[in-house]
Amino acid sequence: MENELQDLINESSQINFSNNCERSIHGIYSKASPSLLAWVARVENYVVTNYNSESGPYKLFQTFHKNKLNGYEEDDFNKHITILIGTLESCLKISPNKTQSKDDNVIMMLIKNYLFWTVLVVAVGASYKLGFDNGNTKFDREKIELNARNEILKLDIEKKEIIIRSKDSMIIELKSKEIKK
Repeated sequence: MENELQDLINESSQINFSNNCERSIHGIYSKASPSLLAWVARVENYVVTNYNSESGPYKLFQTFHKNKLNGYEEDDFNKHITILIGTLESCLKISPNKTQSKDDNVIMMLIKNYLFWTVLVVAVGASYKLGFDNGNTKFDREKIELNARNEILKLDIEKKEIIIRSKDSMIIELKSKEIKK
């Protein structure tokens, strides 16, 4: 960890406005190079990982604005680079104080995360709705099948009633012929 801090401080000597600028018709403005952005990300990672929000290095780092690295004049650029360098130098003098707290527990962080609860509620609601719709669709499908079978049975009953009536009429005719004889 100490080597990483020293490496970041050593790399800071190579950072200046002249290798992170762009000339235009209106003047010379800052334009962060990829190496500068990578260095800034490493500084941020070092501070956030090793210092809590109540520490001096962390508070100093919070005054840094990444947007000042692009499109601003030299004095704004230098001011924010100086903040980063000052943060690193303060890290040399102040030992890391970030401790594992109860909030660092993954499960506790998940429970306290509003996005987690939002996704959970949406997922449960969507599951209920899909299940409800699927159940209704299945019920409707069964109802349609039963209705179709019922119609077929009604037609069968009507055919059989017609057959029964015709046989009844035949029986009556035959009986009436027998009686006449």
